[in-house]
Amino acid sequence: MALVKTVFETKLKSIFAMMQDGSKNDAWLAEQIAVAIKEFGVSGKVSTTDGGAAPAGVYVGVGDGTMTINDGDLKIKLKATFENAYSNDDLAVHIASDIDEVCTADDTVTTTSSGTVTTPAGVTSSFSGQGKGNFTGTKTIIETILKTCFLTMNSMTSGGDDYLATQFVTAVDSYFKAGTINVTLKAPFISGTGSGGLS
Repeated sequence: MALVKTVFETKLKSIFAMMQDGSKNDAWLAEQIAVAIKEFGVSGKVSTTDGGAAPAGVYVGVGDGTMTINDGDLKIKLKATFENAYSNDDLAVHIASDIDEVCTADDTVTTTSSGTVTTPAGVTSSFSGQGKGNFTGTKTIIETILKTCFLTMNSMTSGGDDYLATQFVTAVDSYFKAGTINVTLKAPFISGTGSGGLS
């Protein structure tokens, strides 16, 4: 699978549209956005380049996996942010921090590493195992895009919700794709690490 912006954008536009009748509160909005971000993030493909030591020799391989996001924690953080009535710039800063704090939590990435082991005598054989690690992102990517978005919205007379949805998706998508994945190879590996990204 891969990150698909159009699915995420359609979801956000629907969420913002449902806010229009005034029956939904900040807690509802926080929960809906948190779930949408989780669904988007877990749809992505984690790929790593791995290397280390296996029982029979030196290991080289590639990792394939997924990232998980705790939407419950993100909901709590976003709810507090939405209820604080920040200025536009501060709102952008806090949304970016909320997303980054949850996405960079420990052990959010799981991979299956597959490759070859080379013995000291030069004989190679297939080998595989699991990797566990985390995502590292740059929250200013989200912050900068949202600040510009909010500034533009100040002078808009219509279409603000759809514009916000589009820019929000661009911000989160750019954040994920610019981030890095680092994993530690687990038993049966003796040692090893992998690095890569989310796409």
